[in-house]
Amino acid sequence: MKIHPQCILFAASSLSLCSGFSVQTTRNTVHSSTSLYVVNNNYLSNLSPISLNTVNNNNGAGNAAEGSSTRRPILAGNWKLNPTTRKEALELLNGLKANSNDAEVVIFPPLPYLSDALAMLQGTGIKVGAQTASSYEDGAFTGEVAPSMLATAGCSYVLLGHSERRTLFGETDDSINDRLKACMTEADLKVVLCVGETLAEYESGLLNSVVDTQVRKGLAGVSAKDLLDGRVVIAYEPVWAIGTGLVATPHQAQTAHVAIRQTLRLMYFNDPDIATSMRIQYGGSVKPESIAELMAMPDVDGALVGGASLDAESFTKIVEGASQVPANNQLNMALPSAFTPSKTGLKFTHGPLSYFDIDKLKSKGPRSNADVGQPHDSTRPLVKVGSLSTGSWWCAAGGWPSPAPRATTEVFYVLKGHACVTDLDGTRNFFGPGDLVILPQGWSGRWDVLQDIHKIWMVTDHADVLGSTGAIIKQYNSFSPQQLTPSGVRENASHGSPETASDTYLDNGHMSVGAWTCSPGSFQASQRSTSEAFHLLEGVCFLTNDDGSSHRCVAGDTVLLPKGWSGHWDVIETVKKLWVAV
Repeated sequence: MKIHPQCILFAASSLSLCSGFSVQTTRNTVHSSTSLYVVNNNYLSNLSPISLNTVNNNNGAGNAAEGSSTRRPILAGNWKLNPTTRKEALELLNGLKANSNDAEVVIFPPLPYLSDALAMLQGTGIKVGAQTASSYEDGAFTGEVAPSMLATAGCSYVLLGHSERRTLFGETDDSINDRLKACMTEADLKVVLCVGETLAEYESGLLNSVVDTQVRKGLAGVSAKDLLDGRVVIAYEPVWAIGTGLVATPHQAQTAHVAIRQTLRLMYFNDPDIATSMRIQYGGSVKPESIAELMAMPDVDGALVGGASLDAESFTKIVEGASQVPANNQLNMALPSAFTPSKTGLKFTHGPLSYFDIDKLKSKGPRSNADVGQPHDSTRPLVKVGSLSTGSWWCAAGGWPSPAPRATTEVFYVLKGHACVTDLDGTRNFFGPGDLVILPQGWSGRWDVLQDIHKIWMVTDHADVLGSTGAIIKQYNSFSPQQLTPSGVRENASHGSPETASDTYLDNGHMSVGAWTCSPGSFQASQRSTSEAFHLLEGVCFLTNDDGSSHRCVAGDTVLLPKGWSGHWDVIETVKKLWVAV
């Protein structure tokens, strides 16, 4: 049986759009689920309260219990296995300046130098951490150091999951998770959890799935309270940039950090403040010359510094540079000056991911025809327009026959869980998180839910068609840009140069299913010839109805555009969607 890995919905960031009105980025003013913006134009004044949420100006680590998602920058120096002598270590410690900046500063010396660091940095505002910790509290474990030992010695942080620990010493996501949970038992310890992809993984388009897996497994079993209390900082370190002199561009770092926040949003969907309050550092050959541009990114909250932290002057410049984010750091979003309302009166329907929280679904009770387990399900529709409807469904593990041919075609995207649908001819189709499943009109067979499943569905009722009735499964990597067919720049672009790519997975003459992506820019949509429902996998965009009402759409949202709809698209961060058109 093939179980597909959990895939992430992540937003590819673009921070250079066309002029029209400006949006200044800040960590202390207004936040969204992926990036932070202060809106300086009445164009967005009609957005609903769910789109933009005001937060406090608090310099803490983002304690949501106090109503704040402000993120205090954190700069950390990882000395690794350096310097080689205690004398050199003392000289390095002596060269560090007291921290008078707004950022939190931490150093991670080798274990023999911890006591010196704690003594010499007392009163400087610089905190001290250990480069690893054991998952064991005590016992016959030669060479291990327990979290309690570090906490009682005076350490404030522990560094876990660094790529060198993973690749050179065989640490796994599971063992890192064990260490992290052990550290959480010590109230005075915080953890910097490192994640990141190799060059081969990055070039294969696997950044999102690798980082998603590391975050999910690393934080498995960690309570929402610990995260809301700021007990964990995540450090994104692309392995290909560590010690190589290569540095991810600010946009690459921003993209990865947005991906991490989206994973957190999906993991802790009942606690959205976790995603917005989590501090995420960038690490990988950080230098004084690169820190300001990195820190200018709205989702970059600091840096984990390697080689440059072994030079006190260099590290001090990085700390100071992180506090000097360029004042002209702006995102320019396009005002649709070419947008001429058609006044059709038709509006799109928008449903955020939270609308489909499992506890908001309506129970349908046990399935009466179950022959394996005790499956029971719940559902919640979003909207029905003509023959097209969309909503969400959850079902507990179990199995049942489905012998009657389907009267409709159902398309669904799997949020959580694993299942198998068996076609009438015995073909077994396994699917899991991140997969797209199409059950054509006429399909019959069997359902087996292997692990409680949660999905977003789109159903179409159409005339009878001939052809294959077997289930169609598309894995998340099928939607990568490399797998889609480019269509070039949109001819009707009103701002920027939005490029699109797409693929169609089913077209039976009455309805069609596919994937679509579009880079930043703006364009008009006039009198749609079909109704379309779509689930947004990645990115950020604004949809504007022809009466001027708008809504901000982010990864995880579901939207239905009715036939005849006219309006405007403003793509802020590259979007990717799965669509059904009728």
